[in-house]
Amino acid sequence: MITSKITGKSYEPSDCVYLTNMLQVKKYLEHLGPDFMLDILFSSEHRPDALVFVWKKCPETREAKQKWDNHIL
Repeated sequence: MITSKITGKSYEPSDCVYLTNMLQVKKYLEHLGPDFMLDILFSSEHRPDALVFVWKKCPETREAKQKWDNHIL
């Protein structure tokens, strides 16, 4: 279990979605609000020198991903 130093929320890494696309993160925030965002990491694991936004893996984020993929988010 990890507790975010930014949001104060605790989460299990395997129960998360990791996004590095800033436009996608912006659209998720507009669509979902900040409640489903768990953390912000600075990492080069996913992409060199990237900010990684950690989101709760749930039906709401799954719906946002489908809308993103269909270009309606």
